[in-house]
Amino acid sequence: MAPTSASRRMPMICSSVSGSGIDLAIRYASARHVPPGSPRLFDEVVVPVASPSLGVDALRSPRALSGLTLLEFEERYPWLQWGHWLESRGWQSARPRGSLQFNQYDLVIQAALAGQGVALGRRELIRPMLDDGRLVALAPPRRGETQGYAYWLVRAPGTARPEVERVADWIMREAAQQAGKSAPRRR
Repeated sequence: MAPTSASRRMPMICSSVSGSGIDLAIRYASARHVPPGSPRLFDEVVVPVASPSLGVDALRSPRALSGLTLLEFEERYPWLQWGHWLESRGWQSARPRGSLQFNQYDLVIQAALAGQGVALGRRELIRPMLDDGRLVALAPPRRGETQGYAYWLVRAPGTARPEVERVADWIMREAAQQAGKSAPRRR
């Protein structure tokens, strides 16, 4: 089952679906900020990525960053910051060529695609670009760096209409297929 064109509209940002007229939402949050019973679709996993045109296939040491530009998203979550990523690996001595900061995540990824440097990529959001080779992951992810943040399927309270249930089931199947597991975990 595929979503209809009506279900492909851009999502609204909301903190709660209760009383909003929204049936379903995919919410990026920690477990304590989603309603009980909300299925976890996938975890936030961050990996350094670059265009193959940059000629870098892996980041194995701080020296690997010399000559490279770090592309950084101005975000409040430390795991999306290069300083945190480098420190978590004991690479404070890294001396990249420079850094570029962006206030929109899509601009960070566009710069990486254009070969302008190395970005910290949110793996599930850039998976199609990794799968088709437009971006390459330069280091494996480390579990536990995101402090429990994940993408959750949040439903409006009450009994859902059958068509809403079908869309929710489709979303959960797609998330499970991408993650290589049978079904998303409920909180």
